[in-house]
Amino acid sequence: MHSMKNKSLLLFLVTLITGTDSVFAQQPVKILNLRDCINIALERSSSVLKGNNNVAYAGAQVLAAYGQYLPNLAAGGGINYGAGNTFYSSAGPELVNTSRSQYNYQLTSSLNLFTGYYNYSTWKAAKLNQDISNLSLTRAKQQIELDVTQSYLQVILDKKIVTLDSANLATSLKREDQLVALTEVGRKAKTDLYQQQAQTSSDKLLLINAQSKLQNDKIVLFQKLRIDSSDSYEIVDIQIEDNANAAQYGNRQTLVDQALQDRVDFRSAQLNTQYADWIIKKYRSGYMPMVSLNLGLYNNGAYFNSLSVNGNNEMPTSQEVIPTQLYKNTNGILGLNATWNIFDRYYTKSNVATAKISADNAKIDLQDAKISIVADVKQAYNDYINAVQQMETVDKGLFAAQKAFEAVNGLYKEGATDFITESNAQLVLLQAAENKIQASVNMMLQKKIIDFYIGAVK
Repeated sequence: MHSMKNKSLLLFLVTLITGTDSVFAQQPVKILNLRDCINIALERSSSVLKGNNNVAYAGAQVLAAYGQYLPNLAAGGGINYGAGNTFYSSAGPELVNTSRSQYNYQLTSSLNLFTGYYNYSTWKAAKLNQDISNLSLTRAKQQIELDVTQSYLQVILDKKIVTLDSANLATSLKREDQLVALTEVGRKAKTDLYQQQAQTSSDKLLLINAQSKLQNDKIVLFQKLRIDSSDSYEIVDIQIEDNANAAQYGNRQTLVDQALQDRVDFRSAQLNTQYADWIIKKYRSGYMPMVSLNLGLYNNGAYFNSLSVNGNNEMPTSQEVIPTQLYKNTNGILGLNATWNIFDRYYTKSNVATAKISADNAKIDLQDAKISIVADVKQAYNDYINAVQQMETVDKGLFAAQKAFEAVNGLYKEGATDFITESNAQLVLLQAAENKIQASVNMMLQKKIIDFYIGAVK
């Protein structure tokens, strides 16, 4: 009796412990839709983080360039202690021995009145660079949105393929169970059962491969989201927008014109040519004079600790305190300075030549960007037209495959056709269904790609 109580208590503790472990092991699953994934990627992507830093850096350069229009203000001061003998022969001879502390301060300011347009060119270039940084960041976000959308749609496609393969396997398993019963009573040949078992095994393999591809593509998606594990997340299904939109995507030239107008990277390339021109003007300012206005306040004071002339103590009975001396002994200066480099060892000339080369390269890059954009849009348009044609084809194919399978399946049940015909009809239906969902997802993706290439991604 005592032994039975101990076993019951032990069983209770084991159940309690394992139950507690399972409670702690379970973690809530987070549901992510397409917009959630895009937002996470935009928040965590290294290209966006670096892009934000580039924008901040460009803003600091604009502030620095603007500051060159303002006068500077510098303050300085010092304390010196001196002691020793000084021999004066002009009025003497006299030997002076002193020990004193000296104090001084200065307050200076300088204002650039004319810098040969160097400051203005630097400020304009900095402003353009800031705009370029913002446009580059915007394009990086658009690229991330397209990448995440592609991976997200791939996961959705994989899930739908798994669903189709699961339904196909269920059909084969059901038929296999029926054949087992029919062969036992002699109504079906064992060859049909064997063939069905082979078909069932093949359908299981299809499902296993589809499930493996789904898991791998989820890993790829979460890698883009910079999420370590995909176990705690579930991708929610979305409605596939597979309708053709001729009003928005039907005219290739309209799409090209919109891309050249709205693509932020093309606008960035245009601004880069302007930026290069201002850099040329910046360095050309070296050929011109520079004028500045200088202001300054200077003061000094001293306090004698000892004063001896030819061995006689000459210390004054009183000395002004240092603050009073620094107040009274103030000197001011106001100056207008002009400098002109007549020969600067070809420094200005070489900088202008280098800037002109950079400007020429910027124009080449602009032309390349235009050619690339036109080619991208044309290719995306062709892929879209192909997707429209695929949709028309797979719709007809799926309808025909469904009708054929229904007819063949009815004949097979009545014994009017063989297993090979039945199996082929099922395989054709599965392939047609998968072609349909692949074409639907591809249609949605091609419209997203066109939006990206014409700069319509927000």
